[in-house]
Amino acid sequence: MSIVIKKIWHRDAFRIGVYFDYNAEIKSKLQSLKATYSKTHCCWYVDYSKEAYHLLKKHFSAIEINTSEALHKQTPLVTGIECRDLSPIALSKSQLDRATGNPEHKTEAIPFAQKMRLQLLESIGKYWVFKMHYNQEVSKQLLAVKGVYWNANYKAYMAMRHPNVKQEVEYILMTPSFFGTDFISKDSHYREHKITILPHSEDVAWMEIYVPKFVAIHEKLKRFSMARYSTVKDCYLLPAAPTVLESIQLQMESFEIMVVTKLPKLYLQKRNLPNRKQIDLQKVKHTIYHKVPENGKIYIDALVNQLLAMNYSSSTLRTYSSAFLQFMRHFDYRNPELIDHDELIKYLGSLMEKGLSATSGHSMINGLQFYYQQVLGKSSFEIRLPRPKKEKKLPSVLTMDECLKIFQVVDNPKHKLLLLIGYGAGLRVSEIVQLKWSDILFSEHKIHIKNAKGKKDRMVMLPFSIVESLKIYQNLTNGKDYVFEGQFAGEPYSTRSVQEVMRMALKKSGLEKKATPHTLRHSFATHLLENGTDIRYIQSFLGHSNIKTTMIYTHLGKSAVDKIQSPLDRLIQNEKNKKIE
Repeated sequence: MSIVIKKIWHRDAFRIGVYFDYNAEIKSKLQSLKATYSKTHCCWYVDYSKEAYHLLKKHFSAIEINTSEALHKQTPLVTGIECRDLSPIALSKSQLDRATGNPEHKTEAIPFAQKMRLQLLESIGKYWVFKMHYNQEVSKQLLAVKGVYWNANYKAYMAMRHPNVKQEVEYILMTPSFFGTDFISKDSHYREHKITILPHSEDVAWMEIYVPKFVAIHEKLKRFSMARYSTVKDCYLLPAAPTVLESIQLQMESFEIMVVTKLPKLYLQKRNLPNRKQIDLQKVKHTIYHKVPENGKIYIDALVNQLLAMNYSSSTLRTYSSAFLQFMRHFDYRNPELIDHDELIKYLGSLMEKGLSATSGHSMINGLQFYYQQVLGKSSFEIRLPRPKKEKKLPSVLTMDECLKIFQVVDNPKHKLLLLIGYGAGLRVSEIVQLKWSDILFSEHKIHIKNAKGKKDRMVMLPFSIVESLKIYQNLTNGKDYVFEGQFAGEPYSTRSVQEVMRMALKKSGLEKKATPHTLRHSFATHLLENGTDIRYIQSFLGHSNIKTTMIYTHLGKSAVDKIQSPLDRLIQNEKNKKIE
């Protein structure tokens, strides 16, 4: 068994990194030596010590020591310090001195910039951008500075180009003159730039949006629910519809940036604005095909086409395709017809061994059975395996007082209404955003939920307390289609936005419980049950096919069981009473 070892810097210390082509025997051997896997360096590692080195030599017949500098020169330092060559694993005289405690030995201090692999990137808008190795204490200090934040998209820190920020950050990084003196001016720095809109040559239903390199402008465009980014053309793609262009111009007004349109006459068409279902399906398809190599596309394509032909939802398309793709990747994209039943069972067993959840296990089996039965036409095919038993988890529920506290801190009428209707009618987040004014039956005090989960319709209650607020909101927004509209007229609000509204409301309320918009639905069912509503009515309101799904709320509601006293409490109370007497 042969391995390659290299000296690496990881978790604030030098380590011995172990590299090898995947081999289960080598992996098992390293685990027995208490080695740890590093996602950062994509290798296993042990402590950088004489003992660890000798242990590796003892257990592996062939060891190659890599003294290449490539690893350390891939992120050049911007502080002017050259990345010095790190010594190989073989013990030098200085290392032997350190091991034997030679008092004449002096350890050379490693500069902070070199130790953390500090790297200054190109500035974006009003921010300096820099990267470094993660250090919990340093990161905490940086994020405490006003004007500094972590950007998850760029995987980098963003620091406002301001003298005070420069001084504080350079002090924390112990690197003077790390940033330049290109501070932002108080004048608007967008006016001299422009956004250019061109026709999309590949598909006239889209238009190309070329934007300058400013984070704020990119963030605005990314929030358009139908926005796609083309890495080939280095531009955003948006539907070529009049309302989309109007929305871009409206969003960019605050930046005072020029929007230059170079679209041919009559290029913008209202019919180019796709509906929600079309958008979701296109996004899922794009995500799936992006992960598949050429030799696997023929099998994934057959599965996707079958799911679309049978009118399955984007959620099912995503779940089944992901499960099947994982399966194909495991068998190196072999023809599924050549994979026998025993291999399939062995594969499922390996997933369960890795700790796959019961829900994921069910999805995996369903996806595979769909492919073999529906795509390959093997109607008799069945995975003869007991289904994984699902974990019985109780959903999180808010009390009525906690719900009230959340609603009271929301000032925006639109945001407050969508949370109130979600709780008051027990709606899923997808049902909230798809709600149309025609679905609200004011005279009957009912809401008609159409094409919900499982493609089912149902009638739910319209709370009396929000009827007047809804009517006022309808008049103010001139609502014609969706109750809660998104960025474009005729387009629904995004589920991600509803989740963000709930997150901000929860944070503002000061509650420590974890809760989402779906928690309001759980709370709705629990509070109905506590007030004595029949479980069958609750099942109907929630749209559950099986009463067993609704029965979970019987474990959450307060009942006579809550009044039963623990024998321990009774024992302690009796003892206290005796002392008082």
